Amino acid sequence: MSNADKTTIKLPAHPGKTAGDVAQSNLTEDQDNALELVKRNAQLQEEKNKSLELQMIIEQLRENLKQEQAKTSEMAEKAVILGGKVKELAEQGTQVKKVAELEAKVKELTEALGMISGIAASGKAD
Repeated sequence: MSNADKTTIKLPAHPGKTAGDVAQSNLTEDQDNALELVKRNAQLQEEKNKSLELQMIIEQLRENLKQEQAKTSEMAEKAVILGGKVKELAEQGTQVKKVAELEAKVKELTEALGMISGIAASGKAD
């Protein structure tokens, strides 16, 4: 036998990759997974921050809504009160017109009474 026959050739189990390459490849894959987890955690934290911010805005808007509803209710009450006052003033205006009409009628009747008294006085004098 020749020396060439006695020589054994060691071939790697994975063609093109040695055992060191496979370990390094697994390490790189683990690093990629870790990096992906870090990115996702950052995204989750960002979404959590946005959610908290939006929740605070919602709470502020709810409080503003309550205040506006209270103001609206108060304004409605004032409108009812003012409506009643307007009605009273309108009634008073009607009463003032009636009083003015009655005063005019009294003046007219007083003038007529004066004329009647004048005629009666002149009739007695004759």
